[in-house]
Amino acid sequence: MARHEASASAAAAAPGVDFHLPDEILAVIPTNPYEQLDVARKITSMAIASRVSRLEADAARLRRDLADRDRAEAELRARLADSDARLAAALDENAKLAKERDSLAATTKRLARNLAKVLAF
Repeated sequence: MARHEASASAAAAAPGVDFHLPDEILAVIPTNPYEQLDVARKITSMAIASRVSRLEADAARLRRDLADRDRAEAELRARLADSDARLAAALDENAKLAKERDSLAATTKRLARNLAKVLAF
């Protein structure tokens, strides 16, 4: 209780200063201003360490997410390359079949003309 009274009197000594600290905290805060600053420094260090730890965890999670997306992108690019290769092969086959069709059509015309000549004799 002596610390509480000292802290309360210190707060009362500073006019217009009201920190709204609970009695439980006021009871354990040192009365010496330098000791108070040391406690504040330790609390600040703990808060910063906690924040840094949380940010590092977030960064690790984001790196994992990025790696997952990179893998998905690589997979999609591989599938796209495969699809492009199959499309090119299909177009090439289509062109060959079109040439063969045209050749067969020309042969059919020629044979039809020859048949007409033979039947005319």
